[in-house]
Amino acid sequence: METIQTINPPSGMVVRFISDLHYGHERCEAPAPADLVKQLTEGIGMLVVVGDLAETRACPWQAAGVRLRNEMREECSRRGVQLVEISGNHDPDTDALLIRFWDGRVIAMHGHALYKEVAPWSWEYINNKAKCHELIRSMPECNERLDIRLELSRCMCLLTTPIMRREGIKNKYLRGFLHCFWPPQRPWRIVSCWLRSARLAERFARHYTPDARFLILGHFHRSGSWRFGNRQIFNCGAWFRHATPYCVDMQDGHLLAYRKLKQ
Repeated sequence: METIQTINPPSGMVVRFISDLHYGHERCEAPAPADLVKQLTEGIGMLVVVGDLAETRACPWQAAGVRLRNEMREECSRRGVQLVEISGNHDPDTDALLIRFWDGRVIAMHGHALYKEVAPWSWEYINNKAKCHELIRSMPECNERLDIRLELSRCMCLLTTPIMRREGIKNKYLRGFLHCFWPPQRPWRIVSCWLRSARLAERFARHYTPDARFLILGHFHRSGSWRFGNRQIFNCGAWFRHATPYCVDMQDGHLLAYRKLKQ
C-alpha cells in the first residue's frame, strides 16, 4: 500500500474535502450516495473524503458499508468527478493515509494518526491496552518517520476487533447510552481529546509536514477552524448523529471556503 501520496490537481480545478460519512453504520446520517454526490459535486472536479467513508472493517455494518462505498464510487464516476479516498480508522483497507496536495501546501489525513493509540477513548483501545502499547513499542521509528507513524495507525486499526455495541442489548437507547458513557472514564477521554485536537494537529504538522500551510482532518466528529501562525487547520466534522458536516473548498492551493453542509 502507498501510505503517502501526492496529488497536484489541474490548474483552476476546485477540490472539495469532506469527512466521516460512515456509510453502513446505524448512526450514519449521510444521504444516499446518489443524492450526496448530486448535492456535493456541482462545480467541482475532485471530491476528497478524508477518512471513514464507510464501515469496511470487520463489524456488523461491513457488508452495507462496502456496498454503499461502491455506489459512491460509481456515482462519482458517472458524474465525471474524481473521488479521492483517504484511509480512516473505520476503513483501513483504503491505501492512502495522507495525501499531499499542491506539492504539500495542503495536507489531508483522517486524523487518527495524531494519537499513537488511534482513539484513546474507544472501547477497542480501553479493552486492549496491553496489545496496543506492545505494537507502539515495536515501531519506535514512528517518532521521527511520517510513513512509520501513519502505518502504525493502520496496524492499530487492524490489531483490535471493533467493539461497536453491547452484545445482547436490543434497546437502542440503552445501547447508545452504554456506548457513550461506559466505562466511566470514556466520556472524559472523549472530551479531553476533542479539546486537545487542534493543538495536537498543529504539533503533528510542525513535526512531520512543516511546509504545509493547510491541514485538513476528520476523525473527531467535531468541526472547527484554527490558525496557528501561518498554518490553518480544518476539521470537516461528520455525517453522524450529534455531529455536523462541513466542507473545505480549495483551488490551486488556496482556500475558497469552509462552510457547513446541509444534511
